[in-house]
Amino acid sequence: MSTEFSIQSSDPALLEKATRTAKEFAQPYRSDEIVGIVFLGAIVRGYFDHSADIDIALFKKQTSDISLSSQFLKAEGIEIHCHLADYESELAADWNMAKRWTYDQRQIYYDPDGIILQLLEEKVPLKPEEKKWLLMSGLTLSEWYINRLTDLWVERGNLVSAHHMFDEGLNHFFNMLFAWNDELVADLKWRYYCVEKLAHLPSNFQERIKDTLRLQSFSVDELERRKAAFMGMWQEMSPIVEKEVQMSYDEILQLV
Repeated sequence: MSTEFSIQSSDPALLEKATRTAKEFAQPYRSDEIVGIVFLGAIVRGYFDHSADIDIALFKKQTSDISLSSQFLKAEGIEIHCHLADYESELAADWNMAKRWTYDQRQIYYDPDGIILQLLEEKVPLKPEEKKWLLMSGLTLSEWYINRLTDLWVERGNLVSAHHMFDEGLNHFFNMLFAWNDELVADLKWRYYCVEKLAHLPSNFQERIKDTLRLQSFSVDELERRKAAFMGMWQEMSPIVEKEVQMSYDEILQLV
């Protein structure tokens, strides 16, 4: 997701200070032992507040004996989270969705041979088969959690669990929306914020999702109201997903 984050608590002066501090911290690591330095997180996404920290990834040669006293350091009163990894190990490793999302917005600070750019272009992007799976699983699992598992917990006499299953179903629905937009699924703490920024969403999404998320009581009536609000969006998305994956809903169900 290339859009800069617009955070109400962000302080432009603090962002400028954090960006300068990151560069000053990283500068001494530019050496033959380090193959690349990448800035991540808040300073790249365009915000910084009192809860933010500086995220820096250092990629070293496998033969290098460079080490850090701690992953969590401080400079100019700002916490720096420094990730140190062997380039060769990262090249061979499978990167999970959360890691790839983190690196989707980055600033390459040091990459003398261009190999870090090549690594990120290989590891980070959403693959076609991943997109297809997220679309199919998001459509089917959101309905399963929100309609079927909620009913199961009503039968079992635990309405809190029923509403919890509803919220789990929404996460699967959000996964589907990211895939529809050819985006990696955002880290959980940023997921809804990033969903709202997607270019393609169900019609009147913000109004309808607020109605879906609103919880006035742990009751069956409230559960049914939330279901009705959600299923309107789900029914809008179902033919879109069927067209994207070129399968009927029944065919999708057989695979998920």
